[in-house]
Amino acid sequence: MVKAIVLSVDTVIKNCKVVNPGGVLDAGLAIDKGKIVAISRDQDLPPAETIIDAKGSYAIPGLVDAHMHFEYPPGVDLASNIRAETQACAVGGCTTATHLLAPAGGMVEKAKGFVEIYENNAYIDLALSARIYTREDIKQIQRAVNYGIRGFKLLLPYRGGEAVWSDVPGIDDGIVYLTFEEIARLAKQGYNAFARVHCENVEIFVKMKETFLEQGKEPSSWNDARPRFCEEEAIRRCLYLAGITGCPLYVVHMTIKEGVDLIAKAKAEGINVIAETCPQYLALNVHNTDRVLSKVNPPIRGPEDNERLWGGIRDGVISVVATDHAPVLKRYKTNLWDALVGIGGIGTWLPVMLSEGVNKGRISLEKLVEVCCYNPARIYGLAPRKGMLLVGCDADLVVIDLEKETVVPKKPAYSLSDFSILAGWKLKGWPILTMVRGKIVAQDGKVVSKPGFGRYISAENQS
Repeated sequence: MVKAIVLSVDTVIKNCKVVNPGGVLDAGLAIDKGKIVAISRDQDLPPAETIIDAKGSYAIPGLVDAHMHFEYPPGVDLASNIRAETQACAVGGCTTATHLLAPAGGMVEKAKGFVEIYENNAYIDLALSARIYTREDIKQIQRAVNYGIRGFKLLLPYRGGEAVWSDVPGIDDGIVYLTFEEIARLAKQGYNAFARVHCENVEIFVKMKETFLEQGKEPSSWNDARPRFCEEEAIRRCLYLAGITGCPLYVVHMTIKEGVDLIAKAKAEGINVIAETCPQYLALNVHNTDRVLSKVNPPIRGPEDNERLWGGIRDGVISVVATDHAPVLKRYKTNLWDALVGIGGIGTWLPVMLSEGVNKGRISLEKLVEVCCYNPARIYGLAPRKGMLLVGCDADLVVIDLEKETVVPKKPAYSLSDFSILAGWKLKGWPILTMVRGKIVAQDGKVVSKPGFGRYISAENQS
């Protein structure tokens, strides 16, 4: 057999350490036409038009954010939001974002319209998830799966006065059950769809809020107003319904230590469940953050939850760390009751994981790659294109400096959000170069590419 010899490639990255979930390799990367074409010793790399010396730094796969909100707050200018937030992604080391589509009557039509605007304005690649509110939405799930969407989100707590989109009805347990039933039906046919659930019991919260207001009291934190047992009860309920229907389940932004034990137990009992948490629930707690600016659902909890969630990642109970990035302006957060929920965190996602996780010995660099890159790519149907640094994969990568220490600025870079909840924190470990499909999109904290490069990546939805 005659082997084809690559005479020259577009880019070579030499003098680096290549990180995948299975280990770290002292090797260089050869990239051509947006793909990784070789991983080898520096002396064996082919000639290239561009040679990047990583100076001994680590190269990890580009982060795949499983939980992103480009259409938030409601009413934003979508094109501007996409341009700003995907630049923030690029600087922060995120190369693919999974956006949760805003409510719409026609799920696929909505997706197509969003993709058109996205691809004209974005700097990084895109995956999609969708929301379920009505029986009509449930009927559209299979068509959405065929379009390349895997995850279908049920927002348990947003109804009545808590609804974010006022013209959209909230859901009840009947809609949850019927959605689980439909997704279970598709799963039995070989489709890789799953239900994403935001687990909080809103009925308890509403009555507690009414009591606070009647007594003229304000809770000391959002955690006191919307306590942990609201989340625990809803997780238990969804696990039970997933068990009896056979629906693959994905618990988003889990915040409580009890959740780790619930997920571990459910997995042991054979329930097909995935758990996600977010960097804000790993780093922030009621003692170290501003109670109004950090208002988010579910709430920031206690330091004991921080440590148990890190343990859940380390032990493999929590499979995904995502941002739930929702770029809110500071002027919408003036008091606890009326503050708009949501925080922007895409720019500090990787630094938090490096500083508070890897550099403090809570997780390995390989585990970071597993939960921030490989697992979300695999779960959302983007692998093997995304989430790994292997021959044939898209050349989405981040070169990181594990020793770089930087104080988080008051305003995030590029994001339309005008405050950082981590402002003033000194974090050790930062991205220094981000590449999407072989193109450098950010370097040394600055965007160096142009809008319109990002592309929609359809999930592979049948096994």
